[in-house]
Parts: sequence; C-alpha cells; structure tokens
Amino acid sequence: MTSKPEYTSVNSANDSMLFSDERAEVDTLSEKLEEKRLARYCRKVDLRILLYAVVLCILNQSDRGSIGVAKVVGLEHDLGMVKNDFNIATTLFTVGYLSLEFFSNFILKRVGASRLLPTLGIVWGMVCALQGIIHTKVQLFVMRILLGMAECGFTAGILLILSFYYPKSKLTARVGYFYLSSSLANVISGPLASALSHINHPTIKRWQWVFILEGVITIIVAFFGYFILQDHPERCSFLDDEERDFIVAYKRKEGTLGGSQHLSLADTLTALRDWQLWCMTVANFTICSAGNSVTIFAPEVINELGFTPAQSQAMSALPSACGAVAILCAGRIVRLCGSHWLAGCLALGTAMAGSIMMLATLNVPARIIGLCLLGIGGNAGLGILPGWIISANSKTVANSAVASGLTVFMGASSGFVSSNVFLNSDAPRFAIGHTVNTALATVGIVACVVVRISMGRRNKKLDQQIRECDDGFRYVY
Repeated sequence: MTSKPEYTSVNSANDSMLFSDERAEVDTLSEKLEEKRLARYCRKVDLRILLYAVVLCILNQSDRGSIGVAKVVGLEHDLGMVKNDFNIATTLFTVGYLSLEFFSNFILKRVGASRLLPTLGIVWGMVCALQGIIHTKVQLFVMRILLGMAECGFTAGILLILSFYYPKSKLTARVGYFYLSSSLANVISGPLASALSHINHPTIKRWQWVFILEGVITIIVAFFGYFILQDHPERCSFLDDEERDFIVAYKRKEGTLGGSQHLSLADTLTALRDWQLWCMTVANFTICSAGNSVTIFAPEVINELGFTPAQSQAMSALPSACGAVAILCAGRIVRLCGSHWLAGCLALGTAMAGSIMMLATLNVPARIIGLCLLGIGGNAGLGILPGWIISANSKTVANSAVASGLTVFMGASSGFVSSNVFLNSDAPRFAIGHTVNTALATVGIVACVVVRISMGRRNKKLDQQIRECDDGFRYVY
C-alpha cells in the first residue's frame, strides 16, 4: 500500500524533469531562431539605412571640417584673417548649428526622415560649395553660420531613426558605426587636401577647390536619399510582411517600439526633466570636445611641429585612422569591460592621457603619439557613449527624440570650447587647449560613475514592480 504512492511520486518527478528538459530545449531553439531572424533583419537594415547614413555622414563631417584643411592651404592669408578670426569662424558654425538643433527632431517626426534628411544634405552641400567663392572674412563668417543651420538636425535625425529600426542589444554598435564616419572623413580629407594643394589654377585657389568639390559631391549623394531612406520599420517598403511583424513584436517586447507613436509635448517635457539623461549628455559633451580637437585642429597642431602644409594635411589622417580603428573596436571594448559606463571611462581616460602627453612635451614623436591617443579616446567614446544614451532612453518616442536631440545638442555645444582653446598665440604647445581637454575628461569620468549608480537604483525599483505594471524596460549600463 505504501510502495505504490512512492512509485507514482518517483515517476511523476521523472516526468516533470523530462518535460522541464523538453521546455528548455524548445526555449533554446526558439531563442536561436529568433537570433537568426534578428541577424537577418539587421543585415538588411544595415545595407540600406545604416550604410547610406554612414556615407552621408562622412560627407557631413568632411564639409564641416574642411575649414581646417583650407586654413593650412592659404585660407587665412587670402581672406585677411588675423589673430583669432579663424576661431571665430569655427565658433559661428556652432552658433548656427545650435540655433535650430533642439527642434529638429520634432520637425523630422512630422515631415519624415525620408524627405527631411536628403533635403538637409542638398542644402548644406550648396552652402559648402558657396564657401569657395567668398572673398572676405565677413563672408566666411556668414557662410559658417548658414552651414551650421543647414547641418543641424542631420545627426540627431539619423540617431532617432536608428533607434526606431534597431533593438537595444544592437543599437549601440550601429550608432558606433555611424560615428565611425567622423574618423573616416578625417582620414579621407587629409590626403585629399594634400592632393588638392598641388593644383595650380589661374583663378581658383587651392582652398577654394576644397570647398567646391566637397560641396558638389555632397549634393549628388544627398539626392539619392529620397529613394533610400524610410521613416520607420512599421511601414517600411523594403521589409516584407514577416520581417515587419517580427521587428514590431520584438521591439514591443523590450518596450522600445516608438516609430509610429505620436510625439506629444507633455511626454517631451517629462523626458527633459530627467537629470540622469542630462548627466549622460555631459559625459558626451566631454568626449566630443576631444573629438573636435582632432577634427579641426590636428592639421594645425602637426604643422606647428615643423612639417610643411602638405605633410600636415597627410599626417592629420593618422590620429583619425587610429580613431576609426577604436570605433570599430567600441563594441568589443564594451563587452570586455562588461558595461557601457566602464568602457566610457576607459575611452575618456585614454583621451586624457593623450592631452597630458601633448601638454607635457614638445618632442615631435611623443606629441604625435599623444595626438593619436586623443583620437583613439575621443572616437572610441563616440562609439560608446551616444549609443549608450540612445539605447538607455528608448522607452517611448519622446524619450528617443529627446535623447538623440540632446546628445547631438550637447556634443555640438562642445564646439564652443574646442573652437576657442586652441589659439594661435598659444602655439606650438597649445597648453590651454590640452589643459581644458584634460579637465573635461575628468568631469566625463565622474558623470559616467554617477549615471551607473543611478541606473542600478532605478532598475531595482523596476524589478520590484508588480507584474501587471512591468513593461519589460530596464536601463542598460
């Protein structure tokens, strides 16, 4: 009488274990199938949306940084620029850029990325080309303001639509690939400018060729955006029905579906009041200052080491090439560090080391190494921090719009700093510029640590929510 229940109990336990193993196998197979479908979907979006965004951003960064190349090949002399006129010109670009930047994502959400972003590319290409026909420094100042106004909205718009297309697990790497275009632009523009500096034309000067050719190329490439870009995956023509249903369900499960949501003012103001987001963008501000220093002033810093203008242009590609490799490795750095915040601290620390090295010595090889470290740290940070900010603030369309807009706004604001700390009167050491970059990197590291502590506490509160109120969203740190 007593053995039968024991026998039944043993068999029930075995059956339960068997069913549990079968469920585990089914779950594993389901996860593998989901990963394959996600990888196939991401490859399709990579080749369509991301690739075009990278190409257009290369041109965007080249057009923006072409003034640094033009300076080395005679811009200041021909326009009668003295003292800090060049710094004023670079600062005025930032003024124009920030004048409309904050409202750009609201316009993009209403007009649509497929129409607005190519239009911006055509407009800034025209302004860039028109810089090649100016004759006075006042005209240059005006054109730099117009160029900034024309370019504003592009980067934030790209970041916004990337957050619509990619899930959180894939977004940081894609944002890093997008920012890779900044380094690639510097790698390309340096040797290109060196080649252009050998052009002899009776009426068109060498620096004018830089502006005209880069502007014309941008106009041509931007035009194709009308046929390539799509607003969001929910109504995307290059995805089939199965792919659309899959990504909509996937992003809804992780709580980041927002491409077709309405962008309300109330939700936007709520997102803007999040101090944690502001703290994250402060860290981005500091890393962008390092990146701007490489983009705008690398040719000048190298030139002051005793190299010719042509050599300076060609060698300015070196720190950018190092930065490009760093961005490609950004995802691996995050995985090795086990977190975004620690990887961000490592990037900021590397940029700080480069600034300290250039501050400490005038030895040419050491300063070239320092400039490369600055490029590595600054660009690795661009491959880590913006993606972290967007993915960690993608719960609603308002969060995504505010995060992408504020990320670019604060990054561009760093131009006020980097444009005014590398002064001609401070050459060749540029002690003020490198000291400021060192201090900013320290602030950025502190900001990353504070955000990590805050996110840990917020996730604990989300874990304590009742199941009915839990939408599955968690902060990624």
